[in-house]
Formats: sequence, C-alpha cells, structure tokens
Amino acid sequence: MKEQQAMSAPDFQKLLALVLNDLTIRRTMLENRAQEVSQELSSLERDAELEQLDTQIQQLQSDYQHYREFCDPDFNFDPNAYYQGPSMGLPKQP
Repeated sequence: MKEQQAMSAPDFQKLLALVLNDLTIRRTMLENRAQEVSQELSSLERDAELEQLDTQIQQLQSDYQHYREFCDPDFNFDPNAYYQGPSMGLPKQP
C-alpha cells in the first residue's frame, strides 16, 4: 500500500473531487429513496425507513463537509469532463 505522501497534490485534489462527487450522488439517491418511501409505505414502516435514510444522509453530509475542508479552491476539476475528454481516448461531448 502506498502512503499519502506518495500522491502528488493535484492527484490528491482530484481524489477529493471524485469523493465529493460520489458523496453528492449517494446523497441524492438517498433523498430520492426517502421521497419514494414517504409516498408508498404504511406509517410504521415508512417512519422506520425514513429514520434510517435520514441517518445515512447525515453521515454522508458529515463526510462531505469533512473532505470539503481539504479542497483547494483554486483547483478546478470536473470529473464529468475528465472522463469524457481526450485523456480517456473518448471524443469530447458537445
């Protein structure tokens, strides 16, 4: 296993951007599930699952805030553009 010191500063910032992107996606998915649950289940089941979803959303938000503190505001990285760009051998999307 490599140590964090073996990672360059830009790679570390890229890793942070990817983590934050992943956490944002996960939170959105949980929020969408919470909306579905509130509409479809009976009261007792709904309350239990909504409480569990809320706990997961809070954990994700806590991690997001923690990792966000390490981000360099001057580092500009767009994972969508990166993974669709020429660096991956793919044509750029319009």
